[in-house]
Amino acid sequence: MKEFLLILKTEGSVWTDLSPEQLQNHLKAGGACIGQLIADGKLKAANPIDKGSVLVGGSKGVLKDGPFNESKEVIAGYFHIIARDMDEAVAIAKANPIFNDIPTKIEVHPIMEVRAPN
Repeated sequence: MKEFLLILKTEGSVWTDLSPEQLQNHLKAGGACIGQLIADGKLKAANPIDKGSVLVGGSKGVLKDGPFNESKEVIAGYFHIIARDMDEAVAIAKANPIFNDIPTKIEVHPIMEVRAPN
C-alpha cells in the first residue's frame, strides 16, 4: 500500500455557493464518503483549508511571503489516503461527492516514503 495526498481545488465554496438545503446534502454525502474511506482503512486524514493561507517562496536564501494567489482556484481541502496504486487513488478521488456540487479539480500526489539513514 502507498500513501497519496489528494488536494481539492475549487473556484467556488460549498459554504457560500450552495443553499442551506444543498449544503446539508453536500455535508451528508461528504460524511458518507469519509465514513466509507475510514471503514475501508483508506483514510489517514481529511480537512478543509481555512482562509488566510500564505505562500512562501524564494531562492538562494531570499524569501518572500504573502497571499500571491494568481488564479481563481483555491485549495479547498485535502485527503491523505492509503491506496494500492495510483489507479486506486484516482478512483477514490473520482468518487468524491464534491464534484456534484461545485466545479472542482483534485490533484492526486503519491507520497514518497523516505527512511532515515541508519
